[in-house]
Amino acid sequence: MLRLFILRHAKSSWGTAGVADVQRPLNERGIRDLPRIAAVMAKRNYQPEIVYCSSANRTRMTLNGLFSGHVAPPPVIYSDLLYSGGMQDYLRIIAAHKSPESIMIIGHNPCVHMLAAHLAEQGKTSKMDELAIKYPTGTLSVIDFDFKEWSQIQDNKGTLIDFICPRSLRD
Repeated sequence: MLRLFILRHAKSSWGTAGVADVQRPLNERGIRDLPRIAAVMAKRNYQPEIVYCSSANRTRMTLNGLFSGHVAPPPVIYSDLLYSGGMQDYLRIIAAHKSPESIMIIGHNPCVHMLAAHLAEQGKTSKMDELAIKYPTGTLSVIDFDFKEWSQIQDNKGTLIDFICPRSLRD
């Protein structure tokens, strides 16, 4: 059984003039959401064995905020393709992975939304409905596959186990 965690970066800031898109930081809300997401991951024992992270500043900040304090971070591989590429690039990165059973992708919309929607065939109806509508910043989807190797995964062959939106975790 393979498990894929797909995380869209937390809420970022548009307010800094002259900052290139790749350098945009998280805003206060995004920073506040990360410990809540990390706590849910710890409670549900969601532990990726490796993380593939976009090279953008906001995804790096998301990664750092997610793994600061609760759990030792897994190994991380940064990829420019997760910033500038398309959904097929995301799929190639996943399919090329050879060993651990659980992978986390930290990336950007529309790719993370399209990826999750294309891979998940079934799951709890309410979660599938949420996924079909949108993929807000900071959202984490958890998809399981009944395959032995990442190169075997295909569209509509995964089971959506969880779909966690930060707004549902706020007080």
